[in-house]
Formats: sequence, C-alpha cells, structure tokens
Amino acid sequence: MEWGHMGKLCYLMLPVILAGIFNMVFVKLPVLDSLKIPMDGGKILSDGKRLWGDHKTWKGFFGMIVLTALFMFMFDVLYRHVEWARTLSLIPYGEFPNPVFSFIWGAIWGFGYVFFELPNSYIKRRIDISPGKQGSGIIGKVFTVIDQTDSVIGCVIFMMVFYVPAFKDAIAIIILATLFHYIINILLYLVGLKKQAG
Repeated sequence: MEWGHMGKLCYLMLPVILAGIFNMVFVKLPVLDSLKIPMDGGKILSDGKRLWGDHKTWKGFFGMIVLTALFMFMFDVLYRHVEWARTLSLIPYGEFPNPVFSFIWGAIWGFGYVFFELPNSYIKRRIDISPGKQGSGIIGKVFTVIDQTDSVIGCVIFMMVFYVPAFKDAIAIIILATLFHYIINILLYLVGLKKQAG
C-alpha cells in the first residue's frame, strides 16, 4: 500500500477520531450533566451484575454521536471549498446533495462507535472486570485488544452506509484505527482525561 493512500485512509478516519477525543473532554466538562447517568439505569440482571456499568452514560453516548456528526459536516464543507481536502478525501462528499447529509451519516457513524462498545462492557461485567479496567493476566491482554478494536469495527461497518471501502482498505483501517485508538488513549491518560492507559 502506497504511503499516499495510507494518508488518505488516515484522513478518512479523522472525523471519528477527533470526535472521540473531544467527547472525552465533553464528558469531563460540567455541562449537560443531567445526561451523565448510566445508560443501564443501574439495572442489575439476574446474575447479580450490572448490564453495562456506570461508565456508559447517556452524555458520552449522545456526545459521540453529535460530535462525529459535526466533524463530518465540517469535513464535507472543507471538501466543497478547499482543493487539498478534495485531494485527500476518499469519502465522496461531493456526491451528497448538501452537507446536511454528512451530518446524518456522521451521526450514524458515531452511533456505530458507541453501540459496538456495549457488548464488550456487558461481557466484562459478567466476568467481574470493573468499568474502565481490562483485568489481569491473559484475560487482561485480550480485553486490552478488544477495548481498542470493538468501536473501530463498529465504525467500519456503519461507515458502509455512506462509503464502502475495498476489503484491503477495510483491514488497513481496522489496523490503523486500532493503533490510533491505543495511542490516543495513552495520551488522554497522560493529560488526566482517562483513568487508565490503553
């Protein structure tokens, strides 16, 4: 794969990457804290354990959806007005009737991100891994990988609503985005926006 094409794949992922970073900031800010409630409502299942836990809040859920929509809208506007954005973009923004469609596709993209995190949280509660933790030993290493890839896979699947990548590009996106996700999580930990690196 050529470096130029890899750069385009990175550019393709930027709206959702930026949304993820800004959503971490948004969740920490003292705004709209009425939404900072667990998505599972504190529900305890028949096994005596939470459905998802306190870390999956409506504030983070809706924040990711709205922010991805906003960033994709901005990238659409860039595409329509700036030559370098058209050169870098693999997403055919110009084929959408107007940027409002990109806002909608971005919301769907952000939904894919947060929706695909939920099964992982469900499983971790079943095996007594606390929210925000990966566990120890081999299980910890497995969940470190899963924590980075679950939302990435969701993004690739839901991206197909508005852009269908070639198979090799889809695999490259999963690898690159997982790596970015891991590095960004470490950086967010270092600046105090996450309680655990990775």
